[in-house]
Amino acid sequence: MSEMDRTRRRARLGGLVVGFLAVVLGLGWLYASSAEPPHVAALPPAAPTREPARSDEAPPGAQAARPPGASASPRSSPEAEVPPPVIDSVSVEKSEVCSGEDNLISVKAHSPDGNDAYLHSTIGNGSGARVPLRVWLNPDGSFEPQHVTVFGKNNVATSVDVPRYTVKDCQPERIVEVFSRQLPNSEEDYEFLARLIELPGREPQGTRKPFVPARFVWTFDDAETVTTTVPVVSHSLTSKSGRPWAMYEQHLVRVEVSDGAGRKLTGRSSLQLLNPAFENFDKKGIVTVFATGTPRFPVQGDDGVVRQTFRLFHRWKGSVRVDKVTALRALAAPGDAPPLPEQSEEVSLGVSAIPEGRGVEVPVKLDTKADPQGVSVTYVLEGTSADGHPARGTFSVMRPPPRPTKDNSTPVTDPLLLAKVKRARELLHQEFVTDEDLWRLEREGRFADLHR
Repeated sequence: MSEMDRTRRRARLGGLVVGFLAVVLGLGWLYASSAEPPHVAALPPAAPTREPARSDEAPPGAQAARPPGASASPRSSPEAEVPPPVIDSVSVEKSEVCSGEDNLISVKAHSPDGNDAYLHSTIGNGSGARVPLRVWLNPDGSFEPQHVTVFGKNNVATSVDVPRYTVKDCQPERIVEVFSRQLPNSEEDYEFLARLIELPGREPQGTRKPFVPARFVWTFDDAETVTTTVPVVSHSLTSKSGRPWAMYEQHLVRVEVSDGAGRKLTGRSSLQLLNPAFENFDKKGIVTVFATGTPRFPVQGDDGVVRQTFRLFHRWKGSVRVDKVTALRALAAPGDAPPLPEQSEEVSLGVSAIPEGRGVEVPVKLDTKADPQGVSVTYVLEGTSADGHPARGTFSVMRPPPRPTKDNSTPVTDPLLLAKVKRARELLHQEFVTDEDLWRLEREGRFADLHR
């Protein structure tokens, strides 16, 4: 199967399901106490561990994955021996914590052959270069030792123990969990949820003063701050130009939760996200063109036309020239007839280049009245980067599902679900609401007063 065939197949399959998928990418739940100067443990030489090489390793002769202007990193052939990473230090935020209280563990490492772009790590049961680690005391006062593992190219790994610190026989009254997920039909937008968890205490039941959250202050990567009155926030984890060009991107999200009395709790979460732009260039030598649509899901107007604006962007240096755009039109077959062949034609999107950074916006549409058999149009972009590398990308505009009617839908009979649907329609001022709408309002606590 040719590269173009594979691209078309992925586009068709992705177009059918992209609006209905939501992926949970990270789980972190932590309680932070007063910060202390970090304790850094110098590490003795560790015995490296070797994991099997990934089956999708770069082909012989593939070009080093680096943006223009970056220094070339040494690159060995698949047959060559890859040296394991060297762990330089492991930092422990606090010298002592209560059982169940988080402690931020940070690792610094390097690759002897200079291939630091492939480094990624796990700390305890979390992933990332900085992980808020939580341990619990056993009944005998001991706790399970935790380990740091750093992976390099070909997933060759080195492991060491987390330096020991004191875990006291106490625990916080409550903790904050931070959940995250990538928003559907998006490349960089994520949703974060702060959830307050009450821990069983030793005090008499009913004597603990309740904590009612009133404000949430979110900090992303120790820089950008957003304040909300609900426990949910959406944020774009956009690749910054100053970040290293690497296989994985590291993020640390922090939320400070306050109640009306001024009491505060803190939760943190570490995200280690695969960088598809790096991976595609490293494995295939292709600069990836991404597309994000507005609105996020296709909406058909009263005139039968679906209109969306797509922002085309890339993570390479310089401008990408658009050489060719192919529109692949998928058709619905009548009844049980065999699938109709896909129609293909070369088109123009009205842009000749995609600049570095935010990129460029292009409007597209699908006229369902003029084209009653049209299901979707997938645009396949081919181009060239400023330094001569091939650039590729796809995006689709689709016919949305039919609006629900008594004939094509199952009536809602569950009283609680029915109450949520009615509340959502009032809050959103929409005639129809989706599962995504209900999930978001649920996470914001808008249905907390509804009971069976």
